[in-house]
Amino acid sequence: MKQKRAFTLVEILVVMAIIIMMAVVMIGILNAVGITNKGRDAQRKKDLNRIKIAFEEYFNDKGEFPLDYASWNIKSNCGKNVPQLPTLNSLPCDPKGNPYFILVEVNKFRIITNLENKKDKDIPSGWYSRNDFQILSLGLTTMNVNYGVSSTNILWYEEYLANYGDCNINDCLSDVSGTCNMASGGCSGNNCYYMDKDTNNNCDKNQPKCKVSCCGNNCD
Repeated sequence: MKQKRAFTLVEILVVMAIIIMMAVVMIGILNAVGITNKGRDAQRKKDLNRIKIAFEEYFNDKGEFPLDYASWNIKSNCGKNVPQLPTLNSLPCDPKGNPYFILVEVNKFRIITNLENKKDKDIPSGWYSRNDFQILSLGLTTMNVNYGVSSTNILWYEEYLANYGDCNINDCLSDVSGTCNMASGGCSGNNCYYMDKDTNNNCDKNQPKCKVSCCGNNCD
């Protein structure tokens, strides 16, 4: 009858050494990835601040923000000269090669990106559980962006309203996921707005609208 051979102390130590070496290698790889991600995030923040400064300088000269910005959201224009923003020199894009998301409203602008470090201190608190942010025109939600800069009169993550401007109070509506629903009997909560109606007495999404906490018959 064969006797089972036990591992010697040397063999056990060799196996333990191999396991420790593999763990050290894996930790080094993960740390390297984390450092690389944080480096790209630092570049993103720097780029967005550069664009923000260029927008502010443009406003100081022109009294408005540049409205011909749509081409800046196109990948093929990354790194190209921006005649409207001479102090910027060339258009910076994400370190992975995609353009940053630029949006200009009436005397307002936002520049938005997605940081790889999901725990970055500059990401708004509770960001991934929020339901009050979306920019449908650019396909942006809390799932694909988490950081931005903006003009001083708004926060970059404020809900985007098409043709946002001064409130022309005419009627009340509920606006959910870009769908306009008249609420003449009253509206309250996170999706309540004042806005203009069109000539057919319907919700006119091309007119300015203003977010409020409550409107209609049951509001003070």
